[in-house]
Amino acid sequence: MFCTQPFNHIDIIVENDQVLLQPCNTWHIKKKFSIAEYKDNIEELRTTLKHTYHHAGCRDCIKNDKMKIRSRRVVQNEFSEDNNLSTDRIQSLGVRYGTLCNSKCMTCTHMRSSSWVADAEKLGLHIDDKYRFKKNLLPGVDVFFDNFDLDDLRYVEFHGGEPLMQSYPYEFLKKVKKLDQLVVKVNTNLTVMPSPELEELLKKCKRVDFLLSVDDIGPRYEMLRFPGKWDTFVNNMETLKQRGYKTMAFNVLSSLNIFYAVEFYKWAVKNFGNEVHSQFVVDISHMDISYLPQHAKDRVLERIADYKGKLFDSIRTKLNDKNEDLVDDLKKYIIDLDGIRNTNYPGTFSEWWDILTEKTPN
Repeated sequence: MFCTQPFNHIDIIVENDQVLLQPCNTWHIKKKFSIAEYKDNIEELRTTLKHTYHHAGCRDCIKNDKMKIRSRRVVQNEFSEDNNLSTDRIQSLGVRYGTLCNSKCMTCTHMRSSSWVADAEKLGLHIDDKYRFKKNLLPGVDVFFDNFDLDDLRYVEFHGGEPLMQSYPYEFLKKVKKLDQLVVKVNTNLTVMPSPELEELLKKCKRVDFLLSVDDIGPRYEMLRFPGKWDTFVNNMETLKQRGYKTMAFNVLSSLNIFYAVEFYKWAVKNFGNEVHSQFVVDISHMDISYLPQHAKDRVLERIADYKGKLFDSIRTKLNDKNEDLVDDLKKYIIDLDGIRNTNYPGTFSEWWDILTEKTPN
């Protein structure tokens, strides 16, 4: 049950003037390390994970492994092997540099998107000051290179917010010594394209992958990835392909879109082949599909009954996980957000909404 992540990877999260570290981007413990704390604790953490893997921070991967859902541990172990990464030095980074974003996706929060803050306040949520994006407080990218030996960096993944809205990917890549050995992955909503300056550096890299956030198609995409426009997404996707970049789809499966999974995957496979990657919402219970009412789960199970493969097996596993019914919380969230954004989820997702609001015997 070995995991390569603590041995060759660091996830670095910058929230205004705070620089926080964790072994991977699914680390479950809320307290992240400062740079000094990370250096003081990493060897003990590696020893623990090398021999037991059952660390509290690994909760999500442990659960997914038990349920035979493809976990980050499995994915990253495969990536490490395929790219011949060492387990003796840092060769991989995940970089989340502030929360600046022009999208407020329904499965996201103000903790990952600056655009979400105003809506979160209208929902009555408390907003910690660190989530109010302040560009002037961000440290320069030297903070990464001054504190860690990145001379043999092989992989970097830029997370958001929306990284293509900022200059830091360009500034970061300018400092990498061996771009020709570097694989770059950019997580993007693709509402904007890479700047010409960034593209010049990307052309020098070993490989560049764009992981495109897309949870559904057409009007349902525009609702889930609000206020994104479907035509803009499709046009930018085609432009990236024409420029020779590898494109992959990243799909968030939640109680909001699970009913339409078959339609989405037909479109996604046609456009991305095998490069369609999914993640279940697990940290917001009313959007976790295992908290749907049984009659709604049954309708989804009927809809995917004839579809095989690991993804649909994972959906079935999640739907058969017995959790309390939180459909009332889900409906309230949808109605409240519609009121704030002047959107119409019940009209856009009409067949699914009828199922969610269906009266069932006690």
